[in-house]
This record gives sequence, C-alpha cells and structure tokens, in this order.
Amino acid sequence: MNNKYDVIIIGGGLGGLLCGNILSREGFSVCIIEQNNKLGGSIQSFTKNKTIFNTGLNYTESLGEGEVLNRYFKYFKIMDKLKIKQLDIDCFNKISFGNDNTEYPFAQGHENFIEKLSAHFPGSEDNLKGYIKTLKEICDAFSLYTFDNSSKIASAEDALRLSTYKYLQSVHPDKKLQQVLAGINTLYAGVAEKTPLYVHALINYSFIKSTWRLVDGSSQLAIRISEVIKNNGGEILLSSKVTSINGKDKQVKYIKLENGEKIYADKIISNTHPANTLKMIPSDLSKKVNKKRITSLENTIGMFTIYIVLKNKSFPYLNYNHHYFSTENVWTVDYKKSTWPEHYFLYTPSISKSDQWADGLIAMTYMNYSEVKKWENTYIENRGEEYLDFKQKKAEKLIDSIEKKFPNIRQHIDCYYTSTPLTYRDYTGTPEGSSYGILKDYNDPLSTIITPKSRIKNLYFTGQNLNMHGILGVTISAVLTCSEIIGFDYLFKKIRKE
Repeated sequence: MNNKYDVIIIGGGLGGLLCGNILSREGFSVCIIEQNNKLGGSIQSFTKNKTIFNTGLNYTESLGEGEVLNRYFKYFKIMDKLKIKQLDIDCFNKISFGNDNTEYPFAQGHENFIEKLSAHFPGSEDNLKGYIKTLKEICDAFSLYTFDNSSKIASAEDALRLSTYKYLQSVHPDKKLQQVLAGINTLYAGVAEKTPLYVHALINYSFIKSTWRLVDGSSQLAIRISEVIKNNGGEILLSSKVTSINGKDKQVKYIKLENGEKIYADKIISNTHPANTLKMIPSDLSKKVNKKRITSLENTIGMFTIYIVLKNKSFPYLNYNHHYFSTENVWTVDYKKSTWPEHYFLYTPSISKSDQWADGLIAMTYMNYSEVKKWENTYIENRGEEYLDFKQKKAEKLIDSIEKKFPNIRQHIDCYYTSTPLTYRDYTGTPEGSSYGILKDYNDPLSTIITPKSRIKNLYFTGQNLNMHGILGVTISAVLTCSEIIGFDYLFKKIRKE
C-alpha cells in the first residue's frame, strides 16, 4: 500500500464505492478507507443461522432495461453481474391500516398502477393520471435522471420548495387515498411539515416503473463495485478508522488513521456524514459558521429492526413488501412509548434456493434516538443486559403488531435478532443512527441540501446526505461529486453512451 494517492475516499459505503469506481476507471490512483471489516455500509448483508439478511438495501427501483438505475449500473460495469428478482407486477407493495381490512396495492407500470389503485377508489382514475404526470414532470426536470441535459433546472428548483403533504391533499379529496399514495413513506421517513415533493416524486415514480430485490443479499452490490475498482488499480483499506483530516494553506493534505498512520492525497472525498466529516477537520481549515450550520441540521428518524430466522419450509416467500400503519397516518410522528409501534415495513428477502419458501423475515419500524440515548457511550456487542432486555421487549411488541396482519407468526419463528439506531450509528457512522441522513425541508430547501464541493477546495462530500438517499439518490450524488473533479459534461456524455 502507498502513502500517497490522487484521491482518498473516506467510507466504503455505496457513495464511496461508486466514486471509487468512476475515478479509478478515469486513471486516478484511488484508496478507499473503511472503518469496518466489511464494505458496503447500509448495503451490507449478513448471515445468521445460515439465513441472509440485508441491513438497509431492502428493495430497489428502475432496473428494467433502459430505466434509470439500469443505465447507471451498466455504466458502472456491474449490471450483468447482479442476481436480481422483480417483485409482483400487480402488487409490489401492499399498504394497510389497522382499522381497514383492505390491502391497497402499488402495481408496477404507470398505467397498471392507476388501474389497480383506482379499483379501490372509484372515480379517481383521472386524479391518479394527473398524479403520475406530476411525478414524471418533476423527475424529468433532473438531467441526471433523464440523461437529457436539456432538462429544466428551474423546474427542479421549484420542486424543492413544494410540500409532499400539501400536494397529495390536492390530488384527490379522499383522505385515505392521500395516505395510501404516501404509503411507502418508510423509504424516506417523510415528515408532513417538511418533506419536499421532489423526494416523494423521485422515489415513487422510480419504484412504480419497476421494483426489484437483490437475490442472496445486498452485499453482492458492494462486491461487484469493488471488483471494478481493484481491476482498475484502486486500493481498499478495511478496519481502518480515520480520526482526522489535516492540511494547510486552506487545503486538505492527508488523513490520519487511528493507528497514527498518515496517508496523503491531492483530493479527499468523504462518504461519511458531513457533520462527522467537519468534526475531523481542524478549525483553521474550516470556518466555524459552516460547521455550526451543518452540525445543527436535523436528521431523519432511526429504525428498530427485527431479523427473524424462520423454521424450515414454514413461511411462504412474499414477492411483495407490506407497509402497515395502525392508524390512517403514514407520516413520521413523535410517537408515544405506549402506542409503539405505530407502523412497520415487512418483507422476506429473496434467496436463490427457493421461490416458494422464505428463510427469513425482516420488519422495521421507527425508533426515536432518545429511547437508546442512555447507551450511546457503548459499542456493538458490549451494551449490557439492560440494553438486551430493552431490545427483547421491543421485539416482542413488534411481533405482537405483526400478528395482527400475519396471525400466528410466532409459530414460524426459529429465532430472531434485532438492531436499533445505535447499531446503525456504529456501522455507518450516521449521527444518532439516522435512517436517511439529513432531513430535507421544503420550507428552506437550500439549507438542507449539501453541495458535493465543500468550502475547502480539494475536499468533497458524497452519499445520501447531499440531495437524495436510496440507491438512486446515492448514485446520482456520486456522479455529481466526481463531476466536480473530472467535469460534468465529460462524465455525463460517458454515462449517456451506455
């Protein structure tokens, strides 16, 4: 390993890996530094009792031929190497409410989506056509979504200042339909008073186009991207924690590892949360006012997740996802402990050995960091019996809630494991275990969007905290980050050719 590179990338999550993919192929000497012993961040998967579970990448969007993520993955030279499975065409998501026995379907394909959902809301077909049209117009405003550099930037900026909640109120007067349309809120932890319409539009429009799971775990994505990096001479350093980013003359020069080693670079890209990045930079390199602004930004809520190992050939594989809400309110709320959990998102991971039976089941629900704050100075596998007891009680309450939709689920459980926002914090370095990083706010959109280029000229940001989260959002942010180094028009043309 060298001690000098063209580019150091801090963090081996999806954003860092994609930046490494792009830049190593362009001839830059690249070194990715990851604090954990495994790449991927929130796209990691793990195995318990011979059962594969995903940590964050539960399902993904628009991998159909010619669709946006398919085109990006072809450019990254990984599309033909991934094992994927398309979810049910007529119902890839089910939205349900505690006081309603109907399960409302999200179907793939825009016309199919309108047809299947309007069957439950007679007379809403024209309204849903208008809804899809609006989503399309917003997505078309972003050139890195359409691969058309004539996309209207002004329209994109307008979408930043529109409220998802208020827009859905205008789609149709039926309040339940409004809630159903926001039913995959778990994918962005939407807040009624803040979430911009562009967040909802990019996610929903892309998933309605086509929806997929990675078969046998999401770690394959990190593995395939890293193979391209290594084949192009890039290096990856695992189990190495960056403790400081140092420099002089208003430029960063090197990073320092926990073991005291220094590694130099002409440019540094941070795939860690911007607030954590700035904490590693001496005050003489970063203005206090900028640090204060970024560190004061609100983050999205965290998650409590249960990973259930199922008894052999006991529970069917579900080729859809289930989003359940105890009341007709899908928005993130400040819940009470007495009413927790008020919702869950549940699915069975896809495995190659069987399309009929599931090995495992994953269910997740919101959890405020305040519930685990008392253990914030502890680390994974070393939090004590009180914490383990807390998790078990929460898991049992979540299973109680799941049984309302899936009766007798307990008889199918062999064992289970759990994670909290603290788990997510320790594996991904996200403040307070936030699920989707910085919370975007249509009331003041520019304050919650982080540009790839920092105030220090050779330090860059990438990842879910910039503009959008999710695989597509992080992919676009990686392209934007690298375009600051190699030029937007040049990179845009290369991607369009694929």
